[in-house]
Amino acid sequence: MDFRSLLPLQAVDQRIAQLEHRKVQLPEHAAASSAAAALHTARVEAERLVKRQGDITGEINRLELRGKELDAKKAKYEAQLKTVIAVREAEALQHEIAGVAGEHSSLDDAELILLDESETLDKRIVESRAAVPTLEAAAEQATTALATVLAAVDAEIAAANDERNRLASAVDGETLALYEQVRTRMSGAAVGEILKGSCGGCRTSLSVKEQAEMKKVADTHDARCPYCGCLLAV
Repeated sequence: MDFRSLLPLQAVDQRIAQLEHRKVQLPEHAAASSAAAALHTARVEAERLVKRQGDITGEINRLELRGKELDAKKAKYEAQLKTVIAVREAEALQHEIAGVAGEHSSLDDAELILLDESETLDKRIVESRAAVPTLEAAAEQATTALATVLAAVDAEIAAANDERNRLASAVDGETLALYEQVRTRMSGAAVGEILKGSCGGCRTSLSVKEQAEMKKVADTHDARCPYCGCLLAV
């Protein structure tokens, strides 16, 4: 086995990992998400306003229909009032007429409130709809920007993977298999050199005795840092 042949391969693997992390953390992701969220919120709000406007229209129609019913009822009572002679009966009709008038007045007040809200809604609907095209353009622009950056990063990753395949093909199968096995268990470097008396993986200083022992088992399964467990290229 030749652990030193793993060093350039590990360097490429680290670069690929950095690129993958960069790909996930691109600020364009947040920008695209924010733009999409703003567009969605605007569309939902426009739909809500239109629905409320429809509800108001329906309620106004109901009030107007009820108002016509009250007008008819009042006209009937007033016609009856002209024909009655008994005081008690006339008082009863006058009481009914007053009740109808009171209800009609309440309906009119409610309708005025709804009409005011409807007028305000008309303006808000126009403003809301006018904002959507701008937000659509912003969302499209942010999505395009994200796609462009992702494509560039993907191209770098693809190139790095091509380089990795070339380097891996030059490593003997046993060494490569051991490297892959160790790499899956390590959070840091899977292979390192002894640099100035320290492990190149965890930077821990190795004693002279430990360095001598590593030289005895160089390029074997036992050539590992006693502190972090990475393979040591002696």
